[in-house]
Amino acid sequence: MLADPRLADPMVIDRRLTVLRVLVAAYAAVWSAVRAPALLDALDFADRRFDPVGPLAWLNSPLPDGLFVLAVVVTPVAALAMAIGWRLRLTAPVAAASFMFVTTYRNSWGQLFHTENLVALHLVVLAIALSVRGRDRRWAIDAMAVLTVGTYLVAGIAKLRISGTAWLDGDVLRHQIAFDNARKELLGDVSSPFAGWLLRQGWLLGPAAVMSMVVELLAPLALLRARFAVAWSTLALGFHIAILVFMAILFPYHLLGIALAPLLPVERLGATVAPWLRRFRLGSTTSLRTG
Repeated sequence: MLADPRLADPMVIDRRLTVLRVLVAAYAAVWSAVRAPALLDALDFADRRFDPVGPLAWLNSPLPDGLFVLAVVVTPVAALAMAIGWRLRLTAPVAAASFMFVTTYRNSWGQLFHTENLVALHLVVLAIALSVRGRDRRWAIDAMAVLTVGTYLVAGIAKLRISGTAWLDGDVLRHQIAFDNARKELLGDVSSPFAGWLLRQGWLLGPAAVMSMVVELLAPLALLRARFAVAWSTLALGFHIAILVFMAILFPYHLLGIALAPLLPVERLGATVAPWLRRFRLGSTTSLRTG
């Protein structure tokens, strides 16, 4: 699927998957540890707010508090074990399942957060790849790449369905930036100090709106050639920097480049990762260990 000639080499496939495993799992470990207090806020919510979504849509009532607390504790531990390569056939599925569970359960109490969705999906793909026997794991890289570009494509389609071509003149974007920052200031949240300047530059909003659609709707082009992947990833990174600067919305998984990593030759990081892994006597990045 991902047209990268380097992936014709099984050694490159293994190295890239190893680096992806370290990056994604380490991010999940840090994120779930840092966000643990916010995740546990759900324990104080009234039961009437419980509206299960996604994989938990079948639930009729909240789960026992102890079960959720256990999952919040297990998630960063399992993700860290996955990152360092300890018993991957066990820890990778546990990390993926627990991360999916805690984020979905937290989202079932009202406001839907979407910044961690791609992390959860990437973890699931990696867990499957590390759990099944067999040497051909090229499909996992392809799947992660498709998931990455798919999230952008869906966002672009949603803009067209909601706003139509009216999005392209920049007026909808103007109102979105103004509303989001005004709401944050009213509620005492962090807003962008640069939003006011941008809103006064009306001539910039049209091109900015068009560029956002280009990044999102043309995302599948990144799957066609390696050079397209690099070019699109650069645009996508700039897109998220602009969102942070003018809307104070942080997508850390994307800004760190981890979301884009399946599209890029991150196996070159192996020279850096391998010594770190060897400290834990977990082998080099030349192969995916299965525990």
